[in-house]
This record gives sequence, structure tokens and C-alpha cells, in this order.
Amino acid sequence: MKVMEYYDPKERCRGWLVYDGVGARLAAGGCRMDADLTQDTLKALAQRMTLKQRVLGLNVDGATCGIAYDPRGPHRREVLHRFMAFLRDELRTRFSMGCDMGTRFGELEEIALELGIGSPKAAIQAAQGIPADEFRRRMDLLRVPVGVLTLGRRRAGHVVGHAALQAAQQADLDPATMSVTLQGFGNLGRAAALALLDADVRVTAVGDAFGSIVDPHGLDLGRMLEIEQQRPVHTLLPSAMRLPRGGVLDLPTDVLILAAGEDALTPQQAAVLPAKAVVVGANCGLSPNVEQLLHDRGVLVVPGFIGGIGGSASMEALFGPVRTPTAPEVLDGVAAMTRELVHDVLDASRTRGISPRQVAFDIAACAVTDPGAPPYGKSPYRLRGPAPRGRRNAPAVLLQTSKGTA
Repeated sequence: MKVMEYYDPKERCRGWLVYDGVGARLAAGGCRMDADLTQDTLKALAQRMTLKQRVLGLNVDGATCGIAYDPRGPHRREVLHRFMAFLRDELRTRFSMGCDMGTRFGELEEIALELGIGSPKAAIQAAQGIPADEFRRRMDLLRVPVGVLTLGRRRAGHVVGHAALQAAQQADLDPATMSVTLQGFGNLGRAAALALLDADVRVTAVGDAFGSIVDPHGLDLGRMLEIEQQRPVHTLLPSAMRLPRGGVLDLPTDVLILAAGEDALTPQQAAVLPAKAVVVGANCGLSPNVEQLLHDRGVLVVPGFIGGIGGSASMEALFGPVRTPTAPEVLDGVAAMTRELVHDVLDASRTRGISPRQVAFDIAACAVTDPGAPPYGKSPYRLRGPAPRGRRNAPAVLLQTSKGTA
């Protein structure tokens, strides 16, 4: 692990860039802004990013960066600008930066342009070995609307939604009659809701930090998605029944999606959670011991570093194909990779008698990086594509019978 440290001379706050591994041309991860941010937090996030790359079979190392400054502070943009200026050479050569808590991708793009870098993901161009105009053409697809949201805003939540659909299939649930509860309705939750809306799945409860709304017959997601994002969930549908904050976690449901906040369930809640499957989309949405508690109860759990692969999967779908894809093709590719991966992880978990988390760790442990190869284009999940049930060629590690440890 390699750490670069920064000190802001005006606001007197510290920042860091953490690389987890040096075996690939490219390292990818988010940029976080949080007054209480520590180097140890960033190290853990960089390791989690490595897991996301490895489970997909990408030739990319994990990384993350951040600065210990309040994102609501009066000088946040100036602080972020100086921090990115410090990282200029890394952004041009090795570090592909995305957004994280406290930052937005649009502002990262604006600052990168001001600094002459071009894009916070400029390092992809050199690592992938593509011309500048082709890189720009593909990156511009992130601004293309696909439905009511752009590709850039849909990609992470699209993974969460399709992870939920595949988990439901593994649990033998009928999409036409099953119910889904959604905890969180920010960028991630709204995009997941749009994927479920496209699949005609009934979402019966949605909650955020201010409260919850419930309708056993299914909430009007289309109307909710048309309303300005900053409004609390309980104001979106006046006719829906209201519950307090966190109330959705007590409701019986087939699939629970966790799309906001860390450690969303306590061990006590996990012991009685009335759900057949739980899909974690938020970073560190469940602690490992809570995941294990749910697994021991027979609840299917899609871990956060599977449900949270949207950024990594979208870059493979965007830059992996030889020809430039369309925005809908990128979403289709992300969905296919997600469904294949979730199928393999949950199927192997059942066959081997271990948790989905351990299966994913095993996949990641067997992945190999090649310093001489481009980062994108070789994911087995994109290259395999959808296969009929019973005719899949899963990675050999999924078929092992030894239990191992996480």
C-alpha cells in the first residue's frame, strides 16, 4: 500500500491518496470530503475498491483519496481545487478518480478542466491506449439521458437494482408478486428504483433520513422520480402511509435494498429482520458480523462490494468493447455483468455452504493483474454474457469445497 499525504496551507486540513497495490497500470477509486476523515478510513476504502475490481476480473488496482474538510464548509471548492492540483500528475498517469461522500462527479470534472487535466478519469486514456477523441466520446456518454436520469447517474444504482432482481431469482421469488423495500432515496436509491420500475417490480416502502412512506400495493415510483431529488421521501406521495425514520426496516418484505449509510442494521435488527434477501449498495452498508448473522438465518445477502460495483462495472462496459457503445448498451452491459456475478456468488454460497462474502473474497484472491495489459476489456462477466441456467462456466474457484476464512 502506498500513501501520498497533502496539507492544505489555507484551511490547515490534511488529505491523502491511497493506492492499494501496484500491479496494474491503472488504479481507481473515489474522492471523499469529510471533516472527520482519517488515513485509516481511506486505507480501508482502497482495499474495498481492490475487491470490487478483482471480483469483476478487471486489470485495475484499488485506490481512494480524500480530504479532512467539512463538505458544507464555506471554502469547500477551493480546498478541493487545491487538493486536485496536488494530485495533478497522478490523475494524468495512474489514478482514475470518481466521487464519494461529500463530492460530486460534475464538480470533479469542472475542476479537472480548470487544471488542464481534462477529466478526473484522464488516466484511463493512457492506460487503455486509446486516442484522446475516443476517450472523450466514451466519457461524454455519461451525460446522455437514459430515461429520467443520465447514464452517469444511473450506473451505480442500476447495479443495485439488478443485483436485487438476481437475488430474488436465486430465492425463487416471483418478480410479478414480490415486494421490495428501499432504504435510501438519494442518487443510488433513485437509480435502483428506476431499474426496478423498468422491470415492473412492486416497491412497497421507501425510507430516507427524514422518514418513510409505505403502500402495500406498490408506490408510484414514476411520480417519485419526477420530483426534485432534495425533497424528503415523506413529502413525495401525500396519499402514502407515513412511518418514522427507519420504520421500513421493521416491515415484512421479500427484498430489502440498503442504499444509504453505513452499518444500516444492528445485530438485534438482523436477528429478526423480516426479509428473504438483502442487497447492500451503500459502502460498508452492513458490518461483516451482521452479514454473517443474516446468512446463518437463511437470508440471502449480496455484500456491499458486490452491490457497490457500479462504478467499476460501468467503466468495463464503457471502455471494454472495441467499438464505442451507446448509453443503453452500457446499462445493458452493466446489468448483464451484475446478474452473472450475483448468480455465481449466491449459487456457490449455497453449493459450498459458505457466506456470499467468503465466495467473493475467494474470487478476488484468485484474480491476477498484468502490468503490461490495459485495464478494461477482459472481464469474464462481460465476455461470458448471459447463459442459460445450468450451462454456465463459472470460475473454478467458485466450485471449491474448502471453507477458508474471510
